[in-house]
Amino acid sequence: MKKINFFVHRKFFLTVSAFVLISSLSFAQDLTATDESVETSGQTETQEETQDDENLNPNTGFPNITEHPFVVFDYGLSMGWATRIQKQTGRSNFVFGHTLLGAYATMETVNVKPCDSVLRLAAYYPVANTFNEVPQIAKQPILYAFDLAFMPLFRTDMWNYVKINFAPGLHVFYQLTDDWHFIQTGIIGMLGVELPIAKRWTILANGLASFDYANLGSNRDMFPIDWAWTYQVSLGVRYSKKLENKYSYIGSKKKVKAEKKPVEKSEPESPEMESTSEPSETDSESK
Repeated sequence: MKKINFFVHRKFFLTVSAFVLISSLSFAQDLTATDESVETSGQTETQEETQDDENLNPNTGFPNITEHPFVVFDYGLSMGWATRIQKQTGRSNFVFGHTLLGAYATMETVNVKPCDSVLRLAAYYPVANTFNEVPQIAKQPILYAFDLAFMPLFRTDMWNYVKINFAPGLHVFYQLTDDWHFIQTGIIGMLGVELPIAKRWTILANGLASFDYANLGSNRDMFPIDWAWTYQVSLGVRYSKKLENKYSYIGSKKKVKAEKKPVEKSEPESPEMESTSEPSETDSESK
């Protein structure tokens, strides 16, 4: 009986010892793998820190700006419609309408964080005036209007064929009429498209709409306006060397054809062919 107990205890002891040995080996392997991973991550972090240090500006201590900001300009023709409504009781409201024709100029920022912006200035001459849809003849020839808008600019595109711009912002509108100086301000939104005609030439078509407060100044006491809004459309062109079109209607097709054109290379004859084609002097002498 004692022999049997001894063998049982011995077998149990060997089993436990083998289990402990295997566990210690696996634990040692895990520690080695962890050390290797920590060492690898430490090397990666060191490399990243080294790269970050290399990209730092020595004068400022901040990362270097790889894409430098710049501005582009576009110009063109613009047309606008200004409407002002004065509410009346017991009769129809007074509706003043003005059709404006003029030109515009726009300055856009590129590579500015967090988003680009656009500053637009338009100058108009009122070519038609109406009161409750009845045409009115201007009493003086020197009449004009100005519109100044500042908007954050958001860009997108449709497969690079057409670029789409959207810009909400604020604007100030000034108009000199026969009787009043109108100064109004409010919110404005612009939706436009860009057509990349050539590498450096772009055509721009924009539409703008605004809803304004038109009682700035002393007009609110003498001639108050209850509702005011404007519509504007413009067609312009931009030429820029910095903001070139990667894809354009004219240049891209020629570029693709030039890249796909096969290059013919004249292959020199191998020296073996030359030796077999030309007879040697010994052969001619023997003949």
